[in-house]
Amino acid sequence: NGEVMPGQWEYQVGPAVGISAGDQLWMSRFILERITEIAGAVLSLDPKPIQ
Repeated sequence: NGEVMPGQWEYQVGPAVGISAGDQLWMSRFILERITEIAGAVLSLDPKPIQ
């Protein structure tokens, strides 16, 4: 999903419960890192700043 700022995107994982949720999150981040590595893009997993 496109976010407020240009170049800012989000994606969803789930639904999952317990350990499965952590496993899915870890694997989704791993896959996203490989995709951005191939595409030559910059990946930041920093959360939105709190104002």
